[in-house]
Amino acid sequence: MTEHRALLLTDLVDSTSLSSRLGDAAMSALWRAHDRAARDLLRRWRGREIDKSDGFLLLFDSPADAVGFALEYHRAMGAMPIPVQARAGLHVGPVTLRENAAADVQVGAKPLEVDGLVKPIAARVMQLAQGGQTLLSADAAGALNGAAWRVQSHGHWRLKGIEAPFELYEVGEEDAPFSPPPDSDKAYRVVLRDDLWQPLRELRHSLPAERDAFIGRRSALHDLTRRLDEGARLVSVVGVGGTGKTRLAQRFGWIWLGDYAGGVWFCDLSQARTLDGVGHAVAQGLGVPLGKADPVSQIGNAIAGRGTCLVILDNFEQVCAYAEQTLGQWLDRAPAARFVVTTREVLGISGEDVLALAPLDPAEAATLFLRRAESARHDFRPTLIDQAAVDPLVRLLDGLPLAIELAAARVRVMPPRTLLQRMSERFTLLTSKGTRRDRQATLRAAFDWSWDLLSLSEKAALAQVSVFEGGFTLQAAEATIDVSAHPDAPSPIDVLQSLVDKSLVRQRADGRFDLLVSVQEYAAEHLRSEGRYPGSGPDALAAAQLRHCSFFSTLSEAEAVADACADLDNLVAACRQAVVLGDVASAVGALEGAWAALLLRGPYRAAVELGAMVRTMAGLEPRWLGRIDRVGGRALRACGRIAEAGACYEAALAAAREAGDRVTERRVLSHLGDHHVNAGRMDEARAELTAALALAREMKDRSIEAEALCGLGNLFEHLGSMIEARAHYEAALGVARDAGDRRWEGGSLGNLGLLCANEGRMAEARVYYESGLAIARELGDRQWEGNTLCNLGLLHQTQGRLDDARTTLNVALVVAKEMGYVRLGAVVMCNLGILYEAMQMPQEALHQYEAALEVVRELGDRRSQGQFLNYLGLLHARQGHFTQARACLNDAERLLVQVSDKLNLGILLCSRAETDHLSGDRDAAEAALARASLLAREVGAGPESEMGMALARMRQTLRPLARE
Repeated sequence: MTEHRALLLTDLVDSTSLSSRLGDAAMSALWRAHDRAARDLLRRWRGREIDKSDGFLLLFDSPADAVGFALEYHRAMGAMPIPVQARAGLHVGPVTLRENAAADVQVGAKPLEVDGLVKPIAARVMQLAQGGQTLLSADAAGALNGAAWRVQSHGHWRLKGIEAPFELYEVGEEDAPFSPPPDSDKAYRVVLRDDLWQPLRELRHSLPAERDAFIGRRSALHDLTRRLDEGARLVSVVGVGGTGKTRLAQRFGWIWLGDYAGGVWFCDLSQARTLDGVGHAVAQGLGVPLGKADPVSQIGNAIAGRGTCLVILDNFEQVCAYAEQTLGQWLDRAPAARFVVTTREVLGISGEDVLALAPLDPAEAATLFLRRAESARHDFRPTLIDQAAVDPLVRLLDGLPLAIELAAARVRVMPPRTLLQRMSERFTLLTSKGTRRDRQATLRAAFDWSWDLLSLSEKAALAQVSVFEGGFTLQAAEATIDVSAHPDAPSPIDVLQSLVDKSLVRQRADGRFDLLVSVQEYAAEHLRSEGRYPGSGPDALAAAQLRHCSFFSTLSEAEAVADACADLDNLVAACRQAVVLGDVASAVGALEGAWAALLLRGPYRAAVELGAMVRTMAGLEPRWLGRIDRVGGRALRACGRIAEAGACYEAALAAAREAGDRVTERRVLSHLGDHHVNAGRMDEARAELTAALALAREMKDRSIEAEALCGLGNLFEHLGSMIEARAHYEAALGVARDAGDRRWEGGSLGNLGLLCANEGRMAEARVYYESGLAIARELGDRQWEGNTLCNLGLLHQTQGRLDDARTTLNVALVVAKEMGYVRLGAVVMCNLGILYEAMQMPQEALHQYEAALEVVRELGDRRSQGQFLNYLGLLHARQGHFTQARACLNDAERLLVQVSDKLNLGILLCSRAETDHLSGDRDAAEAALARASLLAREVGAGPESEMGMALARMRQTLRPLARE
């Protein structure tokens, strides 16, 4: 029976060598995973397995189903426990389906055989494919009927045994590289020239042979192809030395050689310095002998005579001044020609399309390192420690192919973990020891080439911007760059633009600028060393650092946290450097800016260390001490060092009042009020927060006004006065919104959410939490994010969404640990304990409660101790450990009474009622429940609140039994 079907063949690439490397047992496990994944996909895409060897022979009714299977199959292979690559080939045509007899099937025959020419054609198509590639016949491509995938022709091919040339297509995702396969003994690409099909390999070109495997750059090759396909005639591939521009251009030429009947011509301009030098180098690459006439015109005529051709001009940066005189004329004379230029500097001529070549992405960089390491040392077998070192190593190498290749060569004498440890010596380590003697024999030589092409002002500016950490804004560059001593003396903006055009400074998508780490280290070396350029040396370094410190020390807190705290590293560096330089004003200003960012991003211990460093400076007056100790107090409290934080606050308040610094005074009063609320000293807290609020309103400080209002709301909530708490939180929200203070808007929303949850208004609580969380993430405020996730996780648990609760709380715990936010970590652990109890996991709950208690005891946080002891006591009661339960509940009640926490005292009384009931003391249980009911009415705890649900549960448990 003959039918029209789609036949797909797959094959695992290098399966034999993989089996030899892994061993039989591991390879068998890999095959099991491979077969399972493929067969699961086959059911989804409605295919039928016909045969199997190192891949599958598959039959589909629909070519679109076959393609869908193939693309998903490739993704599945990359996600295997040991990632592998497969190739796939698809052909559509008439097939004969022949069933084998049942007796033959019983002894191993396949149930169904496929006969017909379609089968060997599909096999040839598959054999041409590379790893991760799906190739199609023209019949298969035509049968897709406008499917959503990208389908691209790879030209015509001679297949052994088939008379007529055969057009080959590739199908894939939009970002696939779509590279034509190489010729083989059984198939080779042909092009039509003078009505004859000629082998592509006979096309004239001057491309150097590729010495080793080309790794990565899929998106860059795709981008370059797209630009030329869309009509660009000149594409400049721009990047710093060592990014692989030359190799990319050569690879592009080899891939698309068949598309240029006039040839692909590679011209190396690295030795050219003059107009005549450009002409000589290009003529040599084109194979054109020059006569006595104008060389530029001769070359233009030669290019025009070759029709559709590609000219690659490599290393144009040192002859950019001649771009219009040469390349500009050739573009005019040869309309069918296309030009790809590699350069470290934008040419700036009409018609130029600039492709900025970024460093390799982390996955490509790691693959390149491993491949080149295997080439350098054939017995290279990295240990787990060495494998773990590869990713951070290639990140420190900035993803620069040159640096990675030079580092990989070093595995002959040192493993990756040692290379990583010695990255401070990168310019010594990254030196070629082979026969290579060109300008890229070392990483330093690659950078020297760019450095030598800079003007004096460009050298000075590049050296000076090396003082930045983590990138910089245009405003920061203007404040830090000083090239006024140099003859040309351009503006900082002009010289920065020039460095961007020369690929030494990168402009990021967010509008900021930065340097590769390697470029930064190279430039810093020139800044601090005498004689590298006029004015370099220690004095130039100190002057640049001082300008950097001065700029960042004067940023407002809003500027310090802008763009999700993008300048945090600069603020910390400025503070440290100001201490070294003895500049107290800059040190204190930078400390406050750094704390504003660290408060949002963490880690808090960095702020403690920074504050201690500034505190050691000589000649500190009260006006400085108040500001330093305010930051120190907040950082210490965030780290859980409560007693030290209180002492710092008191010292800060005294110093601020002595100096008449009312700004610092109102800030410290607000911080102290919050500190005393958590300590249970409510009278002191009320006085301090009220004073802070009055000062803030007097001086129109809306941020501190919102902070103090939230502090007072927190105080009233602890006292069980929910109406007053809500009024203060809503007032704080109004102030924050009126002032455009997004941080305190988010904080007020979070407070209102927690208040609603305590009142049992869960739907409102969820809205407030999610609104506050959105603002926190918008600002990059991880402190509010962690707080909100902690509360939201508990809300999920209360409403029975246990999986959501677990996920959310675990994320909150990660935030707390990364920030060093000790108290938040303890609260999250307690909430996890509550969750594990709900999940019937008492041992896990016990572990979380005890861990949380240990933390808050060290903090001296009596309120949290009371809360956590309550939950631990109830857990013990439910386990039948009544002595331990009562001990915990007694301690908890004493602590909650001390801090006047009526809300949690009411929850504890419900726990006591349950404990008494479980132990058989009904009278005591009813008495505790009655006390809890009074407190619930007093604080306004609704039926859906934690207290409301605990009350309902105990009332149901203790209700009188119905009479029979």
